[in-house]
Amino acid sequence: METEVSAVKLKTSVLKRVLARLVDGLVAWAFALVLPPLGILVGLLYLAVADGVQKGQSLGKMVFGLEVVTSDGSPCDLKASIYRNIPFELALLFAAIPLLGWILLIIAGIPILLIELWLVIADHHGLRLGDRIAGTTVVELVHSERRH
Repeated sequence: METEVSAVKLKTSVLKRVLARLVDGLVAWAFALVLPPLGILVGLLYLAVADGVQKGQSLGKMVFGLEVVTSDGSPCDLKASIYRNIPFELALLFAAIPLLGWILLIIAGIPILLIELWLVIADHHGLRLGDRIAGTTVVELVHSERRH
């Protein structure tokens, strides 16, 4: 028997999505802290393209068995990854700019992230604003056994 991995197009676990995003956020923030001042740009770049580099899986999504796919079922590409992650890119950018950025983070960044979370919970398919912009969805990878 051989193990095959396939994507299931059901609403994925909100907890897995949140934990995967936290992993990605920590990776981006680590870049910002370890490589100042260019680290913030590296972190932003990571957040922007992470879902489009490794077949729709950022580091966090790999850890939790999730994948971002486009409306035709193919893995997320770089362009879609950049579009779908705009809310998170903005939040990190705001957090990195002293004073004015922090004010923008409180006024706009945090509310946008809360709306994103609410959409993941409330939407029947778990589509958040970024998914709607990019035409993507997050699916859970399921291991199924295949006979040869």
